[in-house]
Amino acid sequence: MLVLVVAAVVLAMPVIYWSAVLLHVSLNQMAPVTLGVLLVGVALFLAIFVAWGGAVREAREEAIRQATRGRIFGSPGGVLAAAGKFGQGRVEAGARGEGSTALLLELLLRIPGTAVYHGLQFPGNQDADVDHAVAFGNIVYLLDSKLYRWGQYEWKASGDGDLVVRSDGYGRGKANWMHAAATGYRSLLGPEVEVIPMVMIHGRSTSVGAFNISSHGVHMLTARDAMERIGDTIAGSLGLWQDNHAVRAALLSKLKTD
Repeated sequence: MLVLVVAAVVLAMPVIYWSAVLLHVSLNQMAPVTLGVLLVGVALFLAIFVAWGGAVREAREEAIRQATRGRIFGSPGGVLAAAGKFGQGRVEAGARGEGSTALLLELLLRIPGTAVYHGLQFPGNQDADVDHAVAFGNIVYLLDSKLYRWGQYEWKASGDGDLVVRSDGYGRGKANWMHAAATGYRSLLGPEVEVIPMVMIHGRSTSVGAFNISSHGVHMLTARDAMERIGDTIAGSLGLWQDNHAVRAALLSKLKTD
């Protein structure tokens, strides 16, 4: 702001001086005019500055849109279709979790070669889905979004499945079958592709306890830690993998949503 005022004064002074000379008045008599000119000058500078800033932001956003176009597939929030089975409240919470994850995953698209998928078929279960997948070369993350209330969460073994439980023992555990999804997608994608299943937890004052990897190899992380883990893995793999068209085609074939 100070820079704008100084610039306005510098540009306005010659105008004010020659106006006083031509009108045969003193500079003191020109004070109201001087103030008006300064105010108009500052307003013009502000308008130009705001317009320039808006143009820069729009250009940056358009560049991001161009760079990410064709690398987001499907739509988050497919859980809403299961309201009749799981209840409106539960599916709305699930949809909010999926939407939050989707926004975060868009940040990964700034890494060239990364693709994001929403709403994939769950192997062997038409009523369930895999919320998201992130693919980069021969690395595929399968993500399950969860929106939980406050508390610390971790894994507990339960026969052939996994349970997400509160570390303090409060409430009942929630069954999770992401390991089964990972097994199905490993069969689909082949042994050369590394499939990493992960549960991403959203929610105020939530954390993950010591048992953050299930007995079946499913990772559990808060949204922040999950994004850091995925981003570091992809960034560390730059130059090691080329874009894998077979992986992309396989994942596209499993989309449940457009």
